Amino acid sequence: MKRIHLLLAFFCCICWSLSAQQQQKDLRSKNPFVFNEFKDAKVLQTFGRSTKAKANILLKNASLCFMQDDKIMEAYTQNVIGVEFDSVKYMKVNDMMGRVVASKGYNHLLCVTTVDMAKYKAETEGGDNLPFLEITDVGAFFEIDGEKFEFDKGLPLKQKYYFLLKGTVVPANETQIKKLVRPEMKKAFKTLMGDRWWSWSDEKSLTQLMPYLPD
Repeated sequence: MKRIHLLLAFFCCICWSLSAQQQQKDLRSKNPFVFNEFKDAKVLQTFGRSTKAKANILLKNASLCFMQDDKIMEAYTQNVIGVEFDSVKYMKVNDMMGRVVASKGYNHLLCVTTVDMAKYKAETEGGDNLPFLEITDVGAFFEIDGEKFEFDKGLPLKQKYYFLLKGTVVPANETQIKKLVRPEMKKAFKTLMGDRWWSWSDEKSLTQLMPYLPD
């Protein structure tokens, strides 16, 4: 009986793993923005400054957008370091905004969610553009076409993870991270990499790396 219970537990673990991978593959949104509506947000700027805005994150390119005179604008983020929506915080990853998954001191694990263009083109007519999200240059800001999104399946999305280590953006992959692991943690890191359930595309797995990285 004990052996049967162990086999069932093992089978459940496999099913959970496959289910998690499937959810990652099928991640979609019927809204071209992260939030269903623009929310009151605190925009964090350099030198400890901040400002308030009705803001959102555009899924086309993970850019920060805000409302101005009833128009949707894409923010010029040279002096922006992040944005807070209630308890959800985003920080800048190059020109994109990444959701803060975990933090330890000045280090952060970020998740950037964008439209999976390869999948989008395969499911539609194969065009390179998202016509309802076209952006027109208007100096320091950009105006977005407000045409309603009506893609029945929803936009296919993809997620990419980064570590922000003392202000430096590092892609979350073994090649980049293993060079930064603290010397006293290298053996434990090697053991972790040998865990068959550990994954570079899983938030819980990547969060485990925080103690391995220099503060």
